[in-house]
Amino acid sequence: MSGKLVRVVGNSNILSDLLQDRIKDRMIHSITNNENAEITIYFIFEENLERKIIGPSIIIRPWKKDIVHYNIENCIELHLKDTLIIDSEGIWGPSDIFEWISALNSNSKIDLDKYPLRYWTPIKDIISLIETLIELPEIPTLVSDVCGRRSWFANDVFLELKMLWRRINNVKNNKIDWEDLEVKSLPITNIKINSKPPNLSKLHNLIKPINEKGWVPNTPLRICLMECLEEIIE
Repeated sequence: MSGKLVRVVGNSNILSDLLQDRIKDRMIHSITNNENAEITIYFIFEENLERKIIGPSIIIRPWKKDIVHYNIENCIELHLKDTLIIDSEGIWGPSDIFEWISALNSNSKIDLDKYPLRYWTPIKDIISLIETLIELPEIPTLVSDVCGRRSWFANDVFLELKMLWRRINNVKNNKIDWEDLEVKSLPITNIKINSKPPNLSKLHNLIKPINEKGWVPNTPLRICLMECLEEIIE
């Protein structure tokens, strides 16, 4: 694999920083501010494109129901749906996790019925996906949603978050007990779902020749939630 000069443009909560750190740590590709980079990765949240896209590029955008595609040649446009991230404003990911942690911290009630079904997308898998796309010999013209493969009810995720929150606080206060030490399986509501998941086939088939598995997020939900809690605590 030959290294490439990669330029990263735009702000995206913590995603752009994580991507650059990952590229630097692997030492395969190099980060540059030069406009003549071999590939440019844009993090853009505005609806109307207000900048010139130069050369082969990957555009990362937060998903919206009525999102309008930019449709740029030699550009992969990804719409991040249900990113599992701490985002109080709900721009790059739903504000669900932030609101649930705030409710746990204040010991206040929360109406879980108002939260929709989510296809949570781990940020580590998003970073790995972008790394894989950088390795493509040529950047095609493609638009795709990016989200997890399975759906989650708000109640199931909140119960898991509540368990982790209890464990963290008990460890901090030296009150850990047998319930905290018990290895519990993730709660899964067994209800037939009528929701149709987004079509991920184009993205899956594009990267499968590179990573041999396609788009298959593999970061456990529990790990993602722990990282969110750690971010809040820090």
